[in-house]
Amino acid sequence: MSKTEQILPENRGRKNIKARTEIATELPDNSPEKREKEQNKWFPFVMIGLLLVVVIVVALILGGANGDGKTSLDNNINDTGVNWEKYAENTIELSGTGKRTITEAGQYRLTGELANGYIEINSLGAVKLILDGVTITNNTGPAIYVAEAKMVTIETADGSVNKLTDTSSYSGWDEDVCGVLFSHDDMVLQGSGILIIEANYEDGIVGKDDLKINSGTYAITAKDEGIRGRDSVYIVDGRFDITAGGDAIKSNNSEEVGKGWVKIDGGEIYVSADDDGIHAESSLEINGGTIQIAKSYEGLEGANIAINGGDISVTSRDDGLNAAGGNDNSSPSMGRYQQSSNEYAIYINGGRLYVDAAGDGIDSNGALYLNGGIVIVDGPTGNGNGALDSETGIVYNGGSVIAFGASGMATAPGESSSKYSLSVFFASTYSAETKITVKDDDGNTILEHKSLKSFQHASFSSELFKESETYHIYVNDEEYTSVTLFGKTTQVGQGGGMFGPGGGNRRF
Repeated sequence: MSKTEQILPENRGRKNIKARTEIATELPDNSPEKREKEQNKWFPFVMIGLLLVVVIVVALILGGANGDGKTSLDNNINDTGVNWEKYAENTIELSGTGKRTITEAGQYRLTGELANGYIEINSLGAVKLILDGVTITNNTGPAIYVAEAKMVTIETADGSVNKLTDTSSYSGWDEDVCGVLFSHDDMVLQGSGILIIEANYEDGIVGKDDLKINSGTYAITAKDEGIRGRDSVYIVDGRFDITAGGDAIKSNNSEEVGKGWVKIDGGEIYVSADDDGIHAESSLEINGGTIQIAKSYEGLEGANIAINGGDISVTSRDDGLNAAGGNDNSSPSMGRYQQSSNEYAIYINGGRLYVDAAGDGIDSNGALYLNGGIVIVDGPTGNGNGALDSETGIVYNGGSVIAFGASGMATAPGESSSKYSLSVFFASTYSAETKITVKDDDGNTILEHKSLKSFQHASFSSELFKESETYHIYVNDEEYTSVTLFGKTTQVGQGGGMFGPGGGNRRF
């Protein structure tokens, strides 16, 4: 029975209401029976309204997640709704020092240099800044500051190189102003030029509402966050090279339901972060693009994570992917979610994902669904973590999965999976650069991986696996053992034995 079916009033209740309505046709207008009749008449509509509210709230909390975790994330920015052609383009040649203020709606092409100053936008209309070979340095605060605007678009001109720099301490600004490019309102970034940002105080690009990036090339070095949109970050395309002392890309609204999400549809993103590579307070959705996280504490983190496409590589000091509840201070708000909860989930539906993690490779404090794509994990060497980890169970429905790691906390998909897996506990620990191959009875290679690190456990999942058929496991091209699959997950060797709901089957 679905949640909707559970919440709806029972049909017999509706029949009773109809019967009472048909019987009570001659009651006085002010009688208790008449009032009861009127109340009962509206009761189904009230219940349906309440049901819709509940469903919407639950969907927002879960990031709109269903069996594959796909959502309908979209921010409130209608950047195609502004007809910029109706505005004449104004050219502003920057020089010297001081503040330049824009108060009227329109397009403004900026050239030149401000040695110590900034651009302030304070307008009730829509404003587009076209950066065309601009250098702005501010020794007291942000280089571009949006105090107010109906909508603001920052565009880099074709072939241009632009640079924005702040200082290590701000003076005379509100406490929440903390970025080189800072906006209190919705902001769109686009263009075919280059924008270089050096954030010496805290963050590089900050949008206090929704932040959308359609295109452009961005080189960001930040003391704290590289890119932060409080309500949302939506990356459509572009190239990003980010070095961050905190999170590289982040959305951090933990107070409003339906806010605090990150969505990536495409582009090239290269990250080195001292904290998370990409962090979402609620949902993180990746639909395409190239993402390389060369350094992070945790690579991808959110209350819910859905990977539907893209080529993703993650290196982390702790968990590679974490659905809430990480060890660092940037974990999604425990005020909204529980430490272990059905509200958390990781869905891998497509794309290619490689993880090199010192902690758990892929860790969900709820469920982990492996539905498609290619997943390769070089997981932990210590027994306190596992290559795959899920609080409520791992479900394998498709794709190819290879996960190497230590044996102490090793887990594998459970019997609720629709397709088959092998969980192999080796008799001894193998060193890095060891190749493991799984072949069928005809000698066809099903899965193969050369480890980056030492390991004693490997988990293999493939759509080519079939129950009751025999498969052969090779170590550096020498046969280690053969096994016949029975049940959704067949275990080889002794160890761990930790499976999702329904357990697994052992073959020693």
